[in-house]
Amino acid sequence: MSHASVPNLQSSSLPRSSSAQSPVLSGLELIVDRLGICECRRRLLHMLPGLLPAILLVVPHTDPWGPLLIGIVITISLGTIVFAIARKPDFARPNESLWHISVIGYSVPVVAMLILFPGHAELGLMTLGVLAFGDGSAALGGQLFGGRRLPWNRRKTWSGLICFLVAGTTVAAFNYWLDSHPAIPYTVALLIAGTASLAGAIVESLPIRSHDNFRVGATAALTGLFMHMLILGW
Repeated sequence: MSHASVPNLQSSSLPRSSSAQSPVLSGLELIVDRLGICECRRRLLHMLPGLLPAILLVVPHTDPWGPLLIGIVITISLGTIVFAIARKPDFARPNESLWHISVIGYSVPVVAMLILFPGHAELGLMTLGVLAFGDGSAALGGQLFGGRRLPWNRRKTWSGLICFLVAGTTVAAFNYWLDSHPAIPYTVALLIAGTASLAGAIVESLPIRSHDNFRVGATAALTGLFMHMLILGW
């Protein structure tokens, strides 16, 4: 009796231990298997700059931003550019010859909005949200979920486009609302950032393979600026 009960206790305890870890492990394994380790690094590099607004939540700053904060942002941007270019084999896709242009093009629209429009840092942070999490989620969602292809670009999927819109709009609207002075309703931020994210998503989905980051960032920035002026004036 006691001998027979031992295996039962062991067999019932093992599944509980493995099942507690399996959702996280299987999720990570699925992402790595679908995307590959290089693409996972690339997505991480693409999204990490988008954490800047979260840092600003705990860092006191004036409006408009002072030279110190702008200098820190520029320094971080330059450091990221140098790191990404120096470690190209870790992030670039096979036969990607314009990796340095892609990396620099990511930073230009964001930094330009912060410098050109002092007192309206929300425009630069909104652009960063669209680029980091909208554009970053398009490739991630498209490769993970697959599905029907876009009629105007067979290399892209509806799932990728939807992921761009959902992630880009959510993060960009929060970024815009967070640093708006004077404060505005979140619905207004959602309308402005959502339109910018939609424009960026459409541009990202076009069958054009060069200067992708710059095209998406510049489109989102200019669309957001137009919507800002249309709804809130200046």
